[in-house]
Amino acid sequence: MFKQTTHAKLIVIASLLPIASFGIVGAISYYEINSFLDDENWVKHTYQVIGQADDVEKSMLDIETGSRGYAITGNPISLDVFNSGMSNISGQLDSIRQLTADNPDQQSNIKKLTNLVEQKIAFSSKTVSLRNNQGKDAAIQNVATLNGTNLMVQIRQVISDMKNTENNLLDQRAHTSQMSAQNSTNTIIAGTAIAIIITIISTIAVYKKMKQRDEVEKTNIELHLETEKLRERDNAKAELSAMVSHELKTPLVTISGYAEMLKDEGVLGTLNQEQIHAVDTISSQTVKLERLISDIMDAQKMDLKRMKFNKREFAVDELMEEQIQIHSKLMDDKNIQFTNTTKEKLKIKSDPDRLNQVFANLIKNAVDFVPENGKIEINATRKNGDVLFYVKDNGKGIPKEKQDGLFKKFYQIDTSLKRSHGGTGLGLVICKGITEALGGTIWLESEVGKGTTFYFQIPNNGSTNQNQEEV
Repeated sequence: MFKQTTHAKLIVIASLLPIASFGIVGAISYYEINSFLDDENWVKHTYQVIGQADDVEKSMLDIETGSRGYAITGNPISLDVFNSGMSNISGQLDSIRQLTADNPDQQSNIKKLTNLVEQKIAFSSKTVSLRNNQGKDAAIQNVATLNGTNLMVQIRQVISDMKNTENNLLDQRAHTSQMSAQNSTNTIIAGTAIAIIITIISTIAVYKKMKQRDEVEKTNIELHLETEKLRERDNAKAELSAMVSHELKTPLVTISGYAEMLKDEGVLGTLNQEQIHAVDTISSQTVKLERLISDIMDAQKMDLKRMKFNKREFAVDELMEEQIQIHSKLMDDKNIQFTNTTKEKLKIKSDPDRLNQVFANLIKNAVDFVPENGKIEINATRKNGDVLFYVKDNGKGIPKEKQDGLFKKFYQIDTSLKRSHGGTGLGLVICKGITEALGGTIWLESEVGKGTTFYFQIPNNGSTNQNQEEV
């Protein structure tokens, strides 16, 4: 009886030891994984601060570009750019101030930045006021003092300091995250070794428990590998965003400004026809580069769920007529017949600016692929309570095997070095992201030799994907 009791106790102990081992491993792993997730949240927070800093810089560039452009040309479009920057900057500063409330160094930087922004806004507003009240020469003379340029240099430096601070924090947090992951791995390995030894001398039940634990370990390793892949992708996005905002977009302001000045006879003198053609080429290529940069930044905002939407009720037929006006010059250059066949008088609650962006991408794609004297048709109609839009062309069409990849990032139908159409391959990705964020869907129908039609359907009730921001 005593031997049986002792044997039973040994079996129970032998059975409980692996369970205890797994319990300890699980508890420690749970702690380490929670620590790892906390570190990942801080990494995301850092990216948010960097992204908001980029938005502040973009708004200030809009203010500078708009005021300079308006001073030189008097064009109301430049004033719209200026007003857009003015309307956004206050909220962006408040947002970045809240995001960095726990960081005294960043709060000091934001205080400097706010002061410089106020000075720059005052300077740019003065330029606009001089253009309105005293004329072009007074406004240009104010710009020529370079006070505005010096303020922008200081603003960029403060923003750069803030981003450097965040990048340093990012390195520290990434290191901490890596240590947490390593501790989890070490814990799992050590626990596995102990569990294997105990399993050898235990019952079949203990052996089955070991197999379950192995499956858990495999899942944890796979999750760890997936996390590493996600971190690498986020790092690539951050590097690309920094390159776009600092190395590409900033020089475009100067290039665009000087191109406009060159075309104004009263600023730098009269140009001959060849020189005018060269300046027009510079301006058109600058616009194209700005579009590519905007596409890249919009794609990143969609990935980070940071793209903003401003919904309101508007007339669909007016939106469609705007497309004819906006894209008429582009059509004239290729003698394309561009028609709006919308018949119904519809109203919809959605974001007209984002829908304009979808149309711009789809129409530009159509222009690239239709022949000279080709046809492009746009239309909007009611369907099941929603609004169905389409852009139809009579181009060369898209092969069936190429259609599945069209809404994937950086996808090109023609990937050869001699392809005739450029672009980042992000236009349709952005169309899909905007459409789905507005609660709709997008798809295409195409036949080789007969043309392509892109459809997108938007709900009429103003619903928006809950993962996106609405302003």
